[in-house]
Amino acid sequence: MKIIKQTLICGALIPLVCNASSFDENSWDDQSIPVGGFLLTPLVKFQQRHDSNVASEKVDDIDSWVTIFQPSVKLTREFGEFGKHNVELDWMFTHGAYHASGDDSYNDHDVSGKLNYEINNRNRLMVQGGYIFSHEERGTRFSIGTSEQQQEPDTFEQVFGGIQYTYGAITADARLELELGYLDNNYRGVYIVNPSTNDIYDYTATRDRKNTEIGGTFYYKIGAATDITIEAWNTDINYDYTAKPSEELSSIEQNVMLGLKWEATALTTGFAKIGYVQKDFDLAERQNFDGINWEAEVIWKPKTYTTFTISSSREPHETNGEGFFEIETDGLGYLINNTQHEIEWRHEWKDRLSTKFNYAVSKDTYTGDIGKIREDNNTGITAGVFYDMNYWLSFSLDYVYNDRESTRTNLEYDRNLISLGARIALF
Repeated sequence: MKIIKQTLICGALIPLVCNASSFDENSWDDQSIPVGGFLLTPLVKFQQRHDSNVASEKVDDIDSWVTIFQPSVKLTREFGEFGKHNVELDWMFTHGAYHASGDDSYNDHDVSGKLNYEINNRNRLMVQGGYIFSHEERGTRFSIGTSEQQQEPDTFEQVFGGIQYTYGAITADARLELELGYLDNNYRGVYIVNPSTNDIYDYTATRDRKNTEIGGTFYYKIGAATDITIEAWNTDINYDYTAKPSEELSSIEQNVMLGLKWEATALTTGFAKIGYVQKDFDLAERQNFDGINWEAEVIWKPKTYTTFTISSSREPHETNGEGFFEIETDGLGYLINNTQHEIEWRHEWKDRLSTKFNYAVSKDTYTGDIGKIREDNNTGITAGVFYDMNYWLSFSLDYVYNDRESTRTNLEYDRNLISLGARIALF
């Protein structure tokens, strides 16, 4: 669902290559325990990491060893005739302990659920929702270039939900998906005293926002495994609080895209779509934004044991701290126009031994009251080795490199992460 994706990319300027464990969860067939009609699947992951630049600083960077402990539980159940319906409940807890920078340690929680219900062969329903309590590392998003002023990472809560209705049989020439989604993003309050007035105010209040999205996708089959897609979305982005009327950032985004989706055609699976997006700000004095956007992903398997994935996207993101949120700059950034390209190669050398290499680049162009006010060029590289000792125990060794170059030179940095991880299926 589209709203679920927004919970993962809620704001730009996070490292291009995820620095969490890079185990591919879809590659395991974990054993489960029957519990009250459900199947219970518990997992535990451990990771020992060395971080060369904890706060993503240009100078005076902090390096630290990090220990990460991540237990999770999944409950699944199929019901109805031939198991047509299914429900899934997930819980995951992540504890990260920084040995040389204890204030950067964190505890994250993620609880979610999903229900797939097939009314009949032409009508299907999916409902999904959840709660996330998470953090932003110092030097990312709102603290880019200002991490030395923070004592600890920012923390936030997200509540999200969505419903998707599909009309049309899976084998039909035409089908329609309609979606309604909601995302509430709230930062933990950080209260500061104004030195000139001695008033106490919430430093993070202007970051909180709600997204309400409605839209749909129409699929029309033009081949045995190829569909034309037409999709349209309307997203209402509403900020909870604005310190000054002239700094209102609430807006409505409208997006229309035309594309192709195919499976197993000439050894490839993927999609490609291009469209037009328009962002109308609630503040009449603010210049609206419009432009071309696209999203594409191609998965190529020349052999059964090797896979290449190539992806590209361009879309607007909400601004994070550029000209607003107590950061003084030469201009006010209303939005980020993000362009990203990525290539990944996975190869299975043996039944138990595989590797991954990922290279990604992105450009964040900050647009505002004086046109382009800032541009960041980000590079991310990941190399990983994975060894499955047996069905319940796997190991990983990862190297991650992140680099940012910016027209604001004080925001430039580079970062190296080396991690040794273990994945344990408890049954």
